[in-house]
Amino acid sequence: DAPLDALIATFPYVSLPLPANEAHPQGSIAYRPLAFATIKASSGASTRCIVMPDSGADACLFPLSLAKLLKLDIFSLPKGLTGGLGSGANTTYWRTITVDLGHGIVFSAYTGFTQGMEPMGLGLLGQDGFFERYRVEFLMGKKVFTIESN
Repeated sequence: DAPLDALIATFPYVSLPLPANEAHPQGSIAYRPLAFATIKASSGASTRCIVMPDSGADACLFPLSLAKLLKLDIFSLPKGLTGGLGSGANTTYWRTITVDLGHGIVFSAYTGFTQGMEPMGLGLLGQDGFFERYRVEFLMGKKVFTIESN
């Protein structure tokens, strides 16, 4: 049972039609735990984006294009390499930002911005910064997921 002061927010899964292919001649539908978020830099610049909780991601990661919308000077940010995302060597620029999922779910996280996330077009909420603060329950049968403050 959740403590009385725990915050619990429920989000619907998003259905995405997938094109027909040899394995699925009629096409198919993918259900993803996606949410809209507002991300904000310390300068006050902000933008809206789509995010997905990903327990397999070590940290929160976003497409590099969002760093530009936040008016971050990526050349002044610390950088490192991140793996996954189809490559073992994605240059990633790091900055602490605020993520607001609505429903009272607001947190700061040391977040990576990388070109490797551009094909996905969304941000990943990972272990460091997100899952360390929140309990996430995926209820695929009900097509919802919940986020509960720890």
